[in-house]
Amino acid sequence: MIEIGLEPRVCECCGSDDLDPVWYNQSIVKKATSRYLFRVRVVECRQCGFCFNSPCPTGCDLKRYYADGLSGCKEISLPYSIERRISVLERYSAPSGVFVEIGGDCPEEFHRRLTGLFETMQNVEVSEDIPADYRSVEELPTNLVDVIAHYDVLEHVPNVKDFLAKCHRVLKGGGVMVCEVPDLRLYPRTLAFNDFEHVNHFSVTTLSAIAYACGFRLVEVGHPSSRSFGFSAVFRKDSPNCPPLADLPFEYLNALACAQAGAEEMQRVFDHIKSLQERIVELGNRGKKITLWGVTELLRLFLKNYRLPDTAIVLDSDPRRKTHLESEGIPVFLPKDCRAHIVQSKLLAVFAPRYKKEILEWVMRETGKSFDMAEVAVIGSGPAGETLI
Repeated sequence: MIEIGLEPRVCECCGSDDLDPVWYNQSIVKKATSRYLFRVRVVECRQCGFCFNSPCPTGCDLKRYYADGLSGCKEISLPYSIERRISVLERYSAPSGVFVEIGGDCPEEFHRRLTGLFETMQNVEVSEDIPADYRSVEELPTNLVDVIAHYDVLEHVPNVKDFLAKCHRVLKGGGVMVCEVPDLRLYPRTLAFNDFEHVNHFSVTTLSAIAYACGFRLVEVGHPSSRSFGFSAVFRKDSPNCPPLADLPFEYLNALACAQAGAEEMQRVFDHIKSLQERIVELGNRGKKITLWGVTELLRLFLKNYRLPDTAIVLDSDPRRKTHLESEGIPVFLPKDCRAHIVQSKLLAVFAPRYKKEILEWVMRETGKSFDMAEVAVIGSGPAGETLI
């Protein structure tokens, strides 16, 4: 196992080291070739309200981790709305210009739909299992790009200003940067703190302040973004400047309330997990079959210090995840190979809440079984069945 190294970090929004801790966690994850241990400590700056990880994973270790990547599974639907992205880009199109996306994770369909808005579409991708025009932003020529976009990338970046400075360099004068990130304001209704890879937790205020210091002027904000838990922000390249940043006491209080509510939402998930564990033990003791679907971080939380009964199996639609629980001694099967077990199951536990509908539709289509709602447990959903992650 590779432990991700940590290093000290001060606030990139205002430079302060006066930080309040708001969340602790650790996670072990299996990538393409190795297992990694993440230790997470989220803090909030008392001066400006920016939430981030400190200490923070080192850039070197994160680069190695993301290079050892697993691209998105082609068997499931895209986790974002192409239409929402295009509706923004239509306002900044450059039919003879260059569009570059950073971290698109196999963006073929999205880029195909951009035909006519831009002459050239290119991608920057560090994951080595994904074809890419460039492996880093540093490889791009200066003043080449009309529009640069990164969707749900910036929350993974340990040095935000360095990343934005590189985006600024490659843009033409007056060029546009489109950014989407999870919205701290929505943390009370999401499980954002469950994502151990996120090292930044932005509001529109803190993201805009950091971007402004890097030479970007905010021109548009969108709620929601192409994913339900985020916001979009469009910036135009301006002259780099570092204006003095006034204290933001109300931002601190509001951000603190959002972060604390997000932590409370995580506690409710822990309580749900404990209840489900007890239910599965009871079913196992009676010899009833159980199906757990989705090798996700939620499943790893569920399996921590817990032994599945022999009547339970784990499924995932992505064949590359078949060895992801081997350290726990648990095989992962493809759904198509376990139809009989699914039909006989008295409980379907879904750990990929975003795909609950698709999973139930697959079960009905491929096996003819229709689970009663009392036989379905979804970890990571709210009281009204809404997805929290």
